[in-house]
Amino acid sequence: MEIIERILQTLNEKDKLAVDLCRVLDIRSSTMSTWKAKRSDPPAKYMPTIAKFLGVSLDYLLTGEEAPVPEAVKSTTMMEDELLELFRALPEHKRYEFMGELKGFLKALEDQQKYLDEGKRLSV
Repeated sequence: MEIIERILQTLNEKDKLAVDLCRVLDIRSSTMSTWKAKRSDPPAKYMPTIAKFLGVSLDYLLTGEEAPVPEAVKSTTMMEDELLELFRALPEHKRYEFMGELKGFLKALEDQQKYLDEGKRLSV
């Protein structure tokens, strides 16, 4: 599979639009259409931005495989990894909505804790 095919497939899988990627890259949609029609890859200068937009690594764009992360470097739990994967699956505008909801949840939790003493009894 060519890089452009991986890009298009990932756009589809993540419910992202090619036109939005073109806007981020500051290119015309006809440029991406040319890459697709000629089965040519985007220039290297665009690859980091494309990877970030798609939420994938450069390794994935170039080879189709994610590079393994050494356990010593990995600092997230399985649950955090799952949360990040779910977050990345959201369309960008929904990510902002989710972040607002999460911040509201944390604020409510903090407010709730203010009214509990060390014995977890309601204090005034």
